[in-house]
Formats: sequence, structure tokens, C-alpha cells
Amino acid sequence: AAEGDVVEASPTAVTWWPGSSVTVRYHVRVDGGALHGWRDMVAVAGRIPDGAAVVEADGEKVGVWVVPHDPALPGLEAAVDPDRTRRLLTDLGAEDGPVRVKMRAYRPGRRAVVSVDGLSERIFLKVVRPKKVEELHENHKFLAARLPVPHSLGFSAETGMMALQAMPGLTLREVLEVPELALPAPEAVAGLAASLPAPPTDKVSKSLIERAPALAAMLGRVVPNHAGRIEEFVDRLGEDDDQDLVPVHGDFYESQLLVDNGELVGLIDVDTYGLGRAGDDPGVMLGHLALWQTMSAQPARVNEFARSLLSIWDVTHDPSDIRRRAAATLFSLATGPFRVQTADWPGETVNRIEMAHAWLASAQEA
Repeated sequence: AAEGDVVEASPTAVTWWPGSSVTVRYHVRVDGGALHGWRDMVAVAGRIPDGAAVVEADGEKVGVWVVPHDPALPGLEAAVDPDRTRRLLTDLGAEDGPVRVKMRAYRPGRRAVVSVDGLSERIFLKVVRPKKVEELHENHKFLAARLPVPHSLGFSAETGMMALQAMPGLTLREVLEVPELALPAPEAVAGLAASLPAPPTDKVSKSLIERAPALAAMLGRVVPNHAGRIEEFVDRLGEDDDQDLVPVHGDFYESQLLVDNGELVGLIDVDTYGLGRAGDDPGVMLGHLALWQTMSAQPARVNEFARSLLSIWDVTHDPSDIRRRAAATLFSLATGPFRVQTADWPGETVNRIEMAHAWLASAQEA
């Protein structure tokens, strides 16, 4: 329809739920027509959102769009438009002038984050499905009054776009990579997780233990030669415990914490805030740090910080429970290499599954 020919295409991200849907993001070169040049495109099979261009071959239908025209995220096109974001900045009181926009994160059909820099101000635009934006705004409004969480500067229920205050500092992950930078006290990190207030709603954040069987179905298809080890992990992990529910961030790891001069100054991405189990946030942090240690340029520094956190949480939580949840976290992260299509994603996937097994063994010993 655009009167061009696709002459080159390479996948850059894959989200696959066997038997339900598959979403693939591509870097595409088009020759001729309205889309001539390099384009970021998405193709979806299974649950195709309304508004996608539908193409069909051999009885199979696929929905396609060119980024930023995501039919499930109607606010994304405006968020990356410098003229529209300039007007938004000036409406918020910033000095009028040229702006720079940069897409910081994008999960097709789910969410995106765009930074907007003007002459004197920076904000972040978070774009989600319109039906989710008001709840996200309320989470930020509620938490920002109590903790160092970015204030919501406003939202659009029609487009699903929300403007967020820019916070100072670097992520804890970035600080861990620079030995000259001061780290926050591990007690402050553990204390932040423990200080979350009771949420105003009864939303329950699903634990990674509960999600493990669905993740196993996908991993078993991705690395079928290791299906036995995957099934063994899920069997040994078991079902989640019937524990009292407490407030949790739901995705509490080192890239969600902002640090400035050794002080914790920000907690971001509160989309998953709600009720969960006491060991959920410690388990997520420990699992992420265990994996990051294998990729970090400062593995000893990461390991020391993780061990300090573990020594605190071993006193305040059930030692077996937090290790079990760290294992479930690593199992969930095993989908990452396939999702971002790393060069050796099969090998990396298996390594992460084995790391999850090791933490589960540690949980049983504890």
C-alpha cells in the first residue's frame, strides 16, 4: 500500500507467548514509496490490536505498524513529535524554545518512555494503554506524597500519555559501575522497600513464582533440548505460599533506584505497585543483581553490595523464601536473551536457567 519494497529486515526484539501471540520488532529498509529508507516496524500475530494494518498469506494474518504509530499506544506519536512536546513543556511553565525528544524504552503494544529536553527543563512522557493511565497517575500521586517517587504533571485519558517529573541522580546500576561514585547504604535500599505504604486499592501484584509455569511453556519452546530442566525447575519451585499480603513495588531492582552522592533520591517505574508477598521485592533485587554481576565491569563491587543486602534481608525475612523468589526472578530473566535476540541467545538462556536452579538449591539448603 505504501508502494515500497522491503529489501532488508532484521528482528531486534521478540515477545512470544506460545499458542497466544507473537510480537516482533524489526529494523527494516524500504526501497521507494512513502516509507523509503530505514524504518522501525512491528509485526504481531495472534492478538492483533485494532488499527494495525492487516496482511495475510497462506491463511495467516499479521498486524503491522511503523513506529511510532502503535495502534495500542495512541499517545506515542505525539510523545515523539518535537512540536507537540514543545507546546507541552511551555504549558507546564518551561521556557519556550527548541526541544529534543528521545525514546528511552518501548514495548510494542504495552508501554513507552520518552525523554523531552527543553532549554531549561526535562520531563519524561510515559505512554501506556489508555485504560491504564489513570491508575498509573493515581499511583504516582499517592506515592510521591510519601516517598521519592516522580510527581505526575498530568495525563491524557484519551491518549494514555502521562508527563512525569525528571528526578536527579543516576540509577543504582550506573553507580555500581563507577567505583569512584558513592553507593547508598544497603540499609537504605532495604528500608525503602520496607517503607512502601499500603496501596489505596486492593490490586495484587502477581509474583514471579505464580508466573513461572507460563514462562516455562515459552522457554521449553525456545530451548527444547532443555525442556526437562525447565520442567524440573517449575516442579521444585512449586506454588506460591499462602502468605499475608504486604505493599510491594513489584519490580524492585537496581535500575529502578536513583542515587545522588551516595543517597537514595528516587524510586521509579511504579506501574506494578500493589499488594504482594513480603519476599517479592528482596527476591527481585537479589535475582537481578546476581545476573548483573555476570555482565558488570565491576562484578566484585556488585557481589559485595548484593551480599550486604542479603545479610540484612536474611534477618528481616525468611532466608529460604527470599532465595526462592530470587530463583523465580532469574527464571523470568531467562527469557531476556531470546527477547532481545542476542548473538548467543540459546546459550545465555540455558545459563540463566542454571543460575535459577542454583538459587533454588540455595533456598532449599537455607
